[in-house]
Formats: sequence, C-alpha cells, structure tokens
Amino acid sequence: MHYPSHSLRTLFWPFWLCLAMLAGCGAATSTGEAHNTPRSVTHVLSPGEQVAITATDTLKLERVNDSRCRAGAVCVWKGYVSYSFTLLHSGGATDLVLSDSMPNGASSITINHLTFTLLDVDPATPPPMDAPIPTYRVKVKITQGALKR
Repeated sequence: MHYPSHSLRTLFWPFWLCLAMLAGCGAATSTGEAHNTPRSVTHVLSPGEQVAITATDTLKLERVNDSRCRAGAVCVWKGYVSYSFTLLHSGGATDLVLSDSMPNGASSITINHLTFTLLDVDPATPPPMDAPIPTYRVKVKITQGALKR
C-alpha cells in the first residue's frame, strides 16, 4: 500500500511537535531554575574545627560562650549559649555569632550568599555545677545561593 507523502507528514507531526516541546522544556529548566536553586549541606563542628564550604570560603567554629545556669546552681538569670564563627573568604574574614537563646541573637544569618542556620547543639542542657566543661558540638546548615535579606 502506498501512502502519499503529505499523509505521512500528517500522521507524524504530533510526534515531532511533542518532541520539540519536550526539548524546549528541558532547556528552560536547565538554564533557569537549576541555577537559582539553593544547595544546602550540614556540618557538625567542635571549637577549633573548620570546614571548607566552597573553593574560597571556609567556616571555623572559634569558641562556644555558655552562660547558662548550671544544674544545681542558684542563678539570677537563665543565661544562654552562643557560637562564635569566623568565615574566611577571598575578601578576608567575617565574624558571625549564632544563638537561639541570646538576647538580640539570631539562629540564622546570611553573608555573601551563604546562609548559616543553627540546627542542633550538644549538650542541649547545661551540665551540672561540679561537672567539667563539656565538649561542645554544633550542627550548622549552610545554604549556598541564598539571597541576602
């Protein structure tokens, strides 16, 4: 059976149209949305430890400031714990402090399109009054590509 050439074109044009639409959709996704999606990674640090974030950015946990009232002590205020970091970057260094309980403190901060968010701390409660200073560990989520607010 012989089909005229225009009938084949009529038969297959929906296939070619769908293929062209799929290719167009893929191109739009790869050039636009994929580059604007922030990426997040989580790190756990103790004082003195540092982690490379990008080729030019490193985060270091400098110290933990724990003024919380220890168990068994008599205190006039509850106190707080804060975490002092240094962000080392090509432009120098920037100090930042994260705390979920410090007056006027923030548990999340954005610097140079990087957002640092305090997720978890260990120990979560202050140690007893006569206990040695604990080994502090802090879990921080770092989101790249975030817009500064």
